[in-house]
Amino acid sequence: MKQKKLLNILIVTVLAAGTVVLVVFLSSRGGGGSEPKGTYHSPTVFAMDTTLDITIQGRSSGQAQADADAAIALAREIEARTSRFKPESDIALVNAGAGVAPVRVSEDTLYLVGKSIEFGQAMGGGFDITVAPVVSLWGFYDERYRVPSQAEIEAALALVGQTKVVIDRAAGTVYLPLKGMELDLGGVAKGYAVQKMYELLESRGVKSALINFGGSVGALGRRSDGKKWVIGVKHPRAGGGALVGELGVENMFVNTSGDYERYFEQEGKRYFHIFDPATGRQPEGTMSVTVVGPDAMVADILSKAPFVMGIQNGLKFIESRPGFEALAIDSTGNTAYTPNMKSEYVITMTENI
Repeated sequence: MKQKKLLNILIVTVLAAGTVVLVVFLSSRGGGGSEPKGTYHSPTVFAMDTTLDITIQGRSSGQAQADADAAIALAREIEARTSRFKPESDIALVNAGAGVAPVRVSEDTLYLVGKSIEFGQAMGGGFDITVAPVVSLWGFYDERYRVPSQAEIEAALALVGQTKVVIDRAAGTVYLPLKGMELDLGGVAKGYAVQKMYELLESRGVKSALINFGGSVGALGRRSDGKKWVIGVKHPRAGGGALVGELGVENMFVNTSGDYERYFEQEGKRYFHIFDPATGRQPEGTMSVTVVGPDAMVADILSKAPFVMGIQNGLKFIESRPGFEALAIDSTGNTAYTPNMKSEYVITMTENI
C-alpha cells in the first residue's frame, strides 16, 4: 500500500534562481543588440541553497572582479552565521540549545531574529521563523516529501510560535525555551544579504550593478548606458523561462516568492514550501508575489504576505509600508496590484495567465 501511494507523488525541486526572477537587459529585447561595453559578470556561485551572480558596469575588469568577489564573500559570511544547515552557525547553535540555554549570536543574527518577529507580529502571525518543525515534517529540508497526518501537524505546531522566542539584546542572546523548537531564517536572510552586498558595492564606488540572488534582486543605479535595469517576472506555470511581464527598476530591490520554487505533487495537488504558521499547511489562493521597494530584507518578508494573509489583505499590508509596491498572481491566473505598482515599475504584464 505504501509503495502504491509513493507512485502517485510527483517530486519537483527547483532552485529559486532558475525559476523566480529572470534578468533581461534592455538592449537584448527585440532589437538583438548587445549589453553595454565593459559589463562584468561574476561567476555564478551557490549560496543559501540557491545561486548568486553579480553584474557590474562602469568599472575596469579588475575593479569589477574585486568588487564582486568582496560582495560574494560577504554573502558567504552572512550565510555562515544564519544558515540552519551550517553546524557552527548562530542558528544551528540556537536550535541545538533549545530547551537548554540561551546562545550568544552575532549582530546580524540578532537583528534578523528581532526584525522577523516584529514583522510576524505586524502580519498577525503570518510570518514566523519558528515554523521549521512544520517544514521539516513535510520533508522540505531532506527532500523526503510527504503529506503528514493532522495529528503529526498538530504535534509540530506545538513547537511553533515566535512569541516563545526569548531575545536578550543586552546579552546578545537568543533562546528557544522548548526542546525541539527551531529557527529558520530562510525567508529573510537572502534579502538581508542582498541589502548588505548592495551597500558594500555602493561604498566601494560602484555606480551600476545588479545582484541576482535567487528570487532576490538588487538594482544599484541604472545600467551604464542610462537605461533602467529590466527584471522579468517568471510565469508561475509555464516552463522554459516564460515570463508574464517585465519591471523597470533603479536603486531598488525586487523579491519574488512563488508556489513553484520548491514543491511536490500528490494525487494532483501541489504542496509547496510556504506555510501558514496557524495551520501547518500551505495557504491557498496565490501562485506568485513580486515586491519592489527600498529594503531587500523587508521585500523578502513582504513577498510572503499575500500567501498567508490573502491577496487583498496582503497587498494592503504591503501598501502600508512606505516605498513598497507589489503584484500578485492568484490561483486562477489573475493579477492584482498595489496602487502605484503599474505606474512606477511595470513595463509589460499579462493580466490573466
